[in-house]
Amino acid sequence: MEYSSGERIELRHIFSEVQELLVEIVRFNPAGISEEFGDVLHFVQLWLYWRFGIDGEIWLGLTGCSVRKFMDRRAVWRRLYKEVGLPEGISNFCGNCSKVEKVVKQLGRFGVDRQTATAAYQKTILAK
Repeated sequence: MEYSSGERIELRHIFSEVQELLVEIVRFNPAGISEEFGDVLHFVQLWLYWRFGIDGEIWLGLTGCSVRKFMDRRAVWRRLYKEVGLPEGISNFCGNCSKVEKVVKQLGRFGVDRQTATAAYQKTILAK
């Protein structure tokens, strides 16, 4: 599916997004609630696609902001991969790249050490 990393979505992914939504509700953060609610719907859409083959294109009106966010993240990940000498298209991962630990973990999947990943994060994310 174009709007995902291409990896199977499981219920645990949805529950993770629900947890992030609940954090924003507790914080009384309307912008965060809106963003995380869109993410929950997006992951439900992806889960339905992987589980039952239901095409999620009809959901774009509800999940459009979330989809754009993930697609924008994918472009940043491609720059990160390139920065460390990996092929830009090595993965369609679209997780949050604004957190150094997530960058270190994802790049580590491809053999990139912590120091190199951190430097790429600083150059690509922090130097914006």
